[in-house]
Amino acid sequence: MEERENRETEKGEKPMEMKDNSHKTWATGKKASMKRRCEPHNYNERGIYMLTLCTEGRRPMLGTLKGNPDEKEGPDSPNVELSALGWEVLACWKNIPTFFPAIRLLKLCIMPDHIHGVLFVTEKMERHLGHVVNGFKVGTRKAAMRLGVIAAPVAQPTGQDGLRPHSKHSEHGVLWEPGYNDRILLRKGQLERMLAYLDDNPRRLLIKRKHPEFFTRLGTVQTAGMAMEAMGNRFLLDNPIKIQVQCSRSLYPQEIEQQKESLLQQAADNGAVVVSPCISPGEQQIATAALSEGLPLIVLLLNGFPPFFKPQPRYLEACSEGRLLMLAPYPFQNEKIEHMRQRCLQLNSLASAICHN
Repeated sequence: MEERENRETEKGEKPMEMKDNSHKTWATGKKASMKRRCEPHNYNERGIYMLTLCTEGRRPMLGTLKGNPDEKEGPDSPNVELSALGWEVLACWKNIPTFFPAIRLLKLCIMPDHIHGVLFVTEKMERHLGHVVNGFKVGTRKAAMRLGVIAAPVAQPTGQDGLRPHSKHSEHGVLWEPGYNDRILLRKGQLERMLAYLDDNPRRLLIKRKHPEFFTRLGTVQTAGMAMEAMGNRFLLDNPIKIQVQCSRSLYPQEIEQQKESLLQQAADNGAVVVSPCISPGEQQIATAALSEGLPLIVLLLNGFPPFFKPQPRYLEACSEGRLLMLAPYPFQNEKIEHMRQRCLQLNSLASAICHN
C-alpha cells in the first residue's frame, strides 16, 4: 500500500498542476512533506484509492464523536453525529461522479476533523486525481462559507512594493489543509481491510479518548543505555522478566509456529513481557499472537513517531489496556531509510539489552 501526496489548491476554480520539486528542501533535495506522491504512478489511470483530507488546524467542524466504545451495535455504538458542514461534505462527496463519471464511490468516513474516502477510478480519466480532489475542496469550501463556518476571502491591501502581505490560511477562509494523503490499493484483500478500518474509526478514537494516558507521547525514556521516544505503558520496562522475539526470515512456517508456541508458553508461565522490533514475518506473527493471548508487549519501532501518530489497529486494544509500550530509538524520517540491515541488527541488539536490563 503506497502512501503519497497530491498537492492542490482550494482557493480557486482552476487546479494547480502537481509539481513535486516545489516541496524539496534545498539542503538535502528530499521532500520534507509527509504526503508524497507515488512518483511512477499515473493518477489518470484506473485504480482504487483511499484519500485523507484534514481540516485546517485540525478544527473539529465536521461533527461530534458520540457513543460507547464497548458497544459494537445499537444506538449507543460509536458514531459521528454530523454537523451542518459535515452533511454538506457528504453531499459534495456523493456529487463527485456527476463531474467525473469514471469514478465510483466506495466509502466515506467523516470524523470531526478529517475525512477518509475510498473511490474507484474505473477507467482512464482526462484529468488526474488531483483535479477531482481540488473540485471537492472548492465545493465544500463554498458550502462552509455559505453556512458561515469560515469567512469569505478578504482582499488585502498592497504595500509600497506592490505585493500583498502574507496571511495565514485561516484568514483567507480555507477549510482544508494544503494537499491530501492518498493510499493506492494494489494487493488482494486491501480493500476489505481498508473498509473495515474505516468502519472502526469512531470506536478507535473513543478508545483513545477514554484512555489518554496510554496514547500520549511520554517524551523520552532511558533504557538499554539509550534515550528513546515512547508511547504506552512505560512501567512494562520494570517487569523483571522480559523475553526477546527474534526470528530469521529464512525460517519455514512450521519452524515459526514451533517458536511461537514455545515462546508464548514461556511468557505465560513466567508473567513475562515480550520484546521485539517486529521486523521479520515470524516476529510479526509471534507479536500478534502474544497480543491475542493477552500478553504484554514492548515494540521497538523501525522508524520514529510521525506527527499525529496513531497505533495500528492490532495495537489499539493492547494500548488501551496498558499491555503495550512502543519505543522509537530513532527520530521519524519520511524518506527511505538507508542502511536498513544495519538498523534492523541494531534494533535486535536493543531488544536483547532491554531484556537483560
